[in-house]
Amino acid sequence: MYFRKRPIIITLLLCLSVMMITPAAPAAAFSLTDLLAQTNASAVGTSGNGLINVLLGLVLGKLLGNPSVSSLLNVAKAPEGKTASPASTVTSPVSPATLGASTASGEAIVADAQKYMGVPYVWGGVTPDGWDCSGFTQYVMKEMGIDLPRSAAEQFAIGTPVDKDALQPGDLIFFTTYKPGASHVGFYMGDGKFIHASSVAKQVTISPLDGAYYVAHYIGARRYIH
Repeated sequence: MYFRKRPIIITLLLCLSVMMITPAAPAAAFSLTDLLAQTNASAVGTSGNGLINVLLGLVLGKLLGNPSVSSLLNVAKAPEGKTASPASTVTSPVSPATLGASTASGEAIVADAQKYMGVPYVWGGVTPDGWDCSGFTQYVMKEMGIDLPRSAAEQFAIGTPVDKDALQPGDLIFFTTYKPGASHVGFYMGDGKFIHASSVAKQVTISPLDGAYYVAHYIGARRYIH
């Protein structure tokens, strides 16, 4: 038994000595994880060999740029014939215009929007302390379980297009104002009215959809509930 352990002890002492006296080198151009996997595939038979592999990995890490200890341990503990992969930090991209699931009705959306009558208009605002038109619609829809992007143009780009003569409460209606494309938005309430954060009224207010200005600048509507 003593003679079987002696090479392990010598290897341990050698590894520790190298770790203490060898400075870190620049990162290697090859994968240390792959190197350890190859070593491990041929020498996983005993716990003693596994320990040696871990220590060899730490020494190589000292020489080749200090890779993650946890990654080395994962490789060393991989089942025979298989290589354990280090934990990945890559996450799947998430669309910024993904709609959340919601059972809200159009009437519920309008009722929620009306709670904020009189809230001041603030350019760039996104909270009940003050908001602009799209900050208002985004906030209310979020309360209803529907995630909308930030700007009127982005909100106009998603959802289901709705003809003007088929508008229902809760639909978003869009106008072109200070620039081409959708730049103003509000909630259709029914009865030819809509509620919006108005820069003219300087607050959340209700306006007639058949007003001359809104008729001239209307560009479309979108529905986000079914």
